[in-house]
Amino acid sequence: MSDPNRPYESAPEPAGGYEAQPARQPAYEPQPATRPVYQAQPAARPAYEAEPAGQPAYEPRPDVTETAPTRPERLQLDVGRYWGGALATVLVCALIGLVAWFVVDRVASEDLRNPPFGGSAAASWAVAGAIFALLAAILLNLLVVATPRPASFFGWIVAMATIILAAIPFTGRSIDLSAVLTAIVWVVLGAAVWSLLTGVLSRTVVRRARTV
Repeated sequence: MSDPNRPYESAPEPAGGYEAQPARQPAYEPQPATRPVYQAQPAARPAYEAEPAGQPAYEPRPDVTETAPTRPERLQLDVGRYWGGALATVLVCALIGLVAWFVVDRVASEDLRNPPFGGSAAASWAVAGAIFALLAAILLNLLVVATPRPASFFGWIVAMATIILAAIPFTGRSIDLSAVLTAIVWVVLGAAVWSLLTGVLSRTVVRRARTV
């Protein structure tokens, strides 16, 4: 029996002493070391790449010489040479009229119709050719001064004048060989005036730029 005076009785010890209690586990398990919240970013590239040594940051532009603004080119005549060529044209056309009268009247024994200014003699055809060329030369000089394309306007005006002069022999009369021959002479004169004066113009015209 147990002694009532003893405050307590210890539990009987098992045979062989006491059993070792297992080691108490800690209240929490240590967590493995965590990785940092951020990862190191690779070194950023600079905003610009350095230019290789020895090359300038920009390519220098070649020197540009500023010039004053210019207006469109203006045609001017070498007046002395132009009128020398014009007078030669007048002489050639006078000779064409004279030769035409001689061939038609003396060789072919046909009559030429009277030119608009003069009689039917040889001198009147020479004068008619000369006046036609002189008026054309004055007209071309005025066109060079006043128009941008004088040769084009001159060609059309001479062509229209030649057609009118060639058609005059057929007005108010019957069409015969004399009218046809007279028209042919005017066509030859018109072609001579146009070709000679435009050739003179091409050698005597000067293009000059006008500055502001």
